[in-house]
Amino acid sequence: MENYRLENRLGKGAQGQVFLAIDKSDGKKFVLKKVECTDETEATKAFKEAMALQELKHPYICGYKDFFVTWDKEEAAIIVCIVMDYYKMGDLDRLLKKKRKKNEAIEELILKKWCGQMIEALAFVHQRKVIHRDLKPSNIFLTDDLTLSLGDFGVATIMDDARTKARTTVGSMNWMAPEVLEKPYDERSDVWSLGCIILEMATCGFLDTQSMGEVLMGIKQDPARLEEALEPVGKTYSADLSQVIRTMLRRNFQQRPSALELVELPYIKECLALSNSALTGKKKEKEKAAKDCPTDKGIPGVMAFITENKDNEISITKAFKYLNTLQTPQIDEAGKKLIISSMKSSVSEVALQIEACRLLLTLTAAADAETDADDYLFSEEVIRAVILPMKAHPSSRDFQNIACSLLKTIALSEQAAGSIGKLGGIQDILSALRTHPSDAQVCANCCSALSYLTINDKNLDIMREEKGVVDLINAMESHETDSSVMDFTCSALWGLSLEDENVEMMAARGLAKVLLKAITDHKQHADVVKNGCMALSSLVAESEESAYLAHNSEGITIVAEAYQLHKENPDVVEYVCSFFMDLAETEDILEDMKSMSKVKDIIKEVKVKYASNEDIMGNVEMVDSMISGGQPPANRPSSARPKGK
Repeated sequence: MENYRLENRLGKGAQGQVFLAIDKSDGKKFVLKKVECTDETEATKAFKEAMALQELKHPYICGYKDFFVTWDKEEAAIIVCIVMDYYKMGDLDRLLKKKRKKNEAIEELILKKWCGQMIEALAFVHQRKVIHRDLKPSNIFLTDDLTLSLGDFGVATIMDDARTKARTTVGSMNWMAPEVLEKPYDERSDVWSLGCIILEMATCGFLDTQSMGEVLMGIKQDPARLEEALEPVGKTYSADLSQVIRTMLRRNFQQRPSALELVELPYIKECLALSNSALTGKKKEKEKAAKDCPTDKGIPGVMAFITENKDNEISITKAFKYLNTLQTPQIDEAGKKLIISSMKSSVSEVALQIEACRLLLTLTAAADAETDADDYLFSEEVIRAVILPMKAHPSSRDFQNIACSLLKTIALSEQAAGSIGKLGGIQDILSALRTHPSDAQVCANCCSALSYLTINDKNLDIMREEKGVVDLINAMESHETDSSVMDFTCSALWGLSLEDENVEMMAARGLAKVLLKAITDHKQHADVVKNGCMALSSLVAESEESAYLAHNSEGITIVAEAYQLHKENPDVVEYVCSFFMDLAETEDILEDMKSMSKVKDIIKEVKVKYASNEDIMGNVEMVDSMISGGQPPANRPSSARPKGK
């Protein structure tokens, strides 16, 4: 301490006091932080770990000049002192407060440059097995040339005992990842904190400090709070920025990318390039070195070519394009693993990702999801390789289309469907749906994938938490003339109607009326009628409000007319009768149905035509007994799960 003169106290927090200090030898200003330790053992351990921080030398990391242990007479405690660079321009927190006061947004070019600097710094420390643990705007400093510098690694990083954690300030809680209080720290917890900081930078033009704090706490519990905050962000900044924030703020840390994985995202590469980061790679040199794929050496020759050119994604893309010209290429497991390895090492190359997913789709479609369930194609490694570039290329319609089609095909395996949900694939599909709401093809492929994935119970929970019902209904209303979108959304909504919270959202949005319009507009399409009736049946069974809405919207007449067009289709007939049965559970509606000849005529016809079909007859006999006032069957039938599409 004798080497420094303390000028004045800059602040005091739960973990220590901060002073402006002058180096007596040269008069330079530094920041000195005092951290109280419980005993000498703790102080010695902290000092040793602190010394390692001096190795963190990087342009975007606050420099550490000195560490020492001393006895503080006033506090009567052992103190670890951390001496670090002083930044006269202040910190990011101060800048954000100024911006908020003026309702002034940060230009996207500046925001991108700062994002690149922070992510580069985070990737650097994570590579050296250092986790910050307390990232927040007040720990990010501005240099004289307005570049950012991550600082204050000292306290949270080196003082990891229970006492220090317990003293974490309430303010810091805003930026802490949801898992921090329950699980051990992980470098992806820093990614969450940085995502919060980027969200703050993107919203400082319209959210004050208190509102921002409420958002940061709210997004830990409810993903919808994040979408609400991002809606105005999308009016000022690019959609890619919003997608990066979504990716960093995945509540499940296992679905959150690491800093090194973030570096592979094209938007982040653009951010890094603004500061001439070495992490951006050398694409022009690779273009010059690209080679053409051999077409006369068979698949083994192509695989050898990929291996030889593993560092040149342009050459690999050419190889995948050639393989996609073959009808069904016979590729062994080693070849499949080579494809995935190429995808993982070239996440930022959208052309390569499209060709690779197209090839995987061909291979997966040729496999049997039941008998070949152990095939590498249905493994978590393949799923991870598909969903990471979905985060990387949110604006690429071509890639989102092929990726959703591939995930749907992989989801034919029940085990793989569960893995897709566990690894965050559902959120990625919903992100594609939200990013391209006006693109019918993207919406159809997203809804198709979700219709398969929602058969899994855990995936239903994810959809409920993400309020995916709203996205599906939005897709129906935006693309009411597209039969494919109608077909797949109806199928997915049926599965979601098994959750009470989803049913409430469906009723609030008047889904019964939307489904009836879909059946009316697409009554020539058997699948739309079948899945529409299936979703209607489940909805009115769970929601009396929806039952009355369906009835008052001429639901019986609409469904009866659709039946006349598809009376030879047993699947359609089954769900028409199921709709009648569930609608009749509401007493007032049942009384009306008793006088409707169209219902009685359909029931009479179906009883004769499908007398040997047990699935249909269960529904028919129940409706018949209810409208005739007779004795109902002993066991009430229930709607069957939709059959394969």
